Amino acid sequence: MMSRSNILLKHEERMSLMDAASLLESIAKKLREEGSVTINLGKQSETVTPAEQVKLEIELEESNGEYELEFELEWRESDKNKGSISIS
Repeated sequence: MMSRSNILLKHEERMSLMDAASLLESIAKKLREEGSVTINLGKQSETVTPAEQVKLEIELEESNGEYELEFELEWRESDKNKGSISIS
């Protein structure tokens, strides 16, 4: 049986770098303090509660002078810690 994914929320928006950084800080703070974050987009609202162990993927891509930096968290209840990364 093939599993299907279900996009629960998708949004793209142009904003200043400072506003984007503030949004990421807010998400990180909620995850750190409460273990979950609620994303509100218009009338739609989704609460995200990751597992205790998550897989973090960071990808930096360049194409013809256009850069894309992605942060992705994935989790299942059975995920185990496989190492660590730091930002400097």
